[in-house]
Amino acid sequence: MKSFSQIKQQAQKALESPQPAPGRVAAIHTAVIVGAAVILTALQFLLSLPTPAGGLSNMGASAFWETLQTLLSLANSLLLPFWQAGLVFCAILWAGGQSARPRQLTQGFRRWGPLLRLYLLKGILLLPLLMVSGYVSSFLFLLTPLSRNLMGILEPLASAEDPLTALSQLPTAQLFGGLLPLFVIMGILMCALFVAVMYRCRLADYLILSGVTNSALLALGLSRQILKGYVMEMLRLDLSFWWFYGASLALNLLMLLPAFALPVSRTALSLVCYGVYLAGTFLLYWKARAQVETVYALYFLEKTPPMPENSQNF
Repeated sequence: MKSFSQIKQQAQKALESPQPAPGRVAAIHTAVIVGAAVILTALQFLLSLPTPAGGLSNMGASAFWETLQTLLSLANSLLLPFWQAGLVFCAILWAGGQSARPRQLTQGFRRWGPLLRLYLLKGILLLPLLMVSGYVSSFLFLLTPLSRNLMGILEPLASAEDPLTALSQLPTAQLFGGLLPLFVIMGILMCALFVAVMYRCRLADYLILSGVTNSALLALGLSRQILKGYVMEMLRLDLSFWWFYGASLALNLLMLLPAFALPVSRTALSLVCYGVYLAGTFLLYWKARAQVETVYALYFLEKTPPMPENSQNF
């Protein structure tokens, strides 16, 4: 087994020769994601503007745009995983010394059936983890002094005429501060359970996209078999990209900043933060995403022996 540094050097060499350049393919991939986000945000902003009173015609137009926004948001959530899978497929090609063209970013949609079944099975595995981590963290939070700050915030609300209205008027920063220990406990438990259970499924997507199998169940089983005894190694590989995931997390946390601002400056700050988030995400993915995904693809090829295409069943 090659070291992580050797795999990363191999990935860098693999990305030097393909035409078109992997950076261009990654830029197209990211531009589609950012473009979809801009369209959805623009619709949301337009719907938040006050509409002049104009009878049923204006009400009908408003309902139409709200329905359109809902449908587009739903479509974006459903299609995004398959679009992300397209870049993973391109990374597998780059890792194998082949070229990947922009049209091959649609490979996730071409294999939508096996991938959809795989995502559903992963969701079934993930749901109990969320329930367990939520229940245990809430139990630990409420039965320890960690909840004292939150109880001090909520206690005066019990004597209010309308507790729900009083709760909605609490400053976001104050409420977040009271709930912060709960979020920390839940995050630690969720990470521990995720690594223990879901990390063994990490290669299932690669098995389907590379054509090893079209069976979601078989892909999960093969992934668990391949990564048996290598879960912590997979975690160390993730941690070696701390700068990539750290930058992505910082950009997402930036979107929470307007919630702690004064109402007067909240709108302007939201626009600035969102612009920085979009620009930062595009630059990060454009410059680094192809290399990161190629390293994972090389790790997959290193772990997976040549196998014929297997069952077409579920």
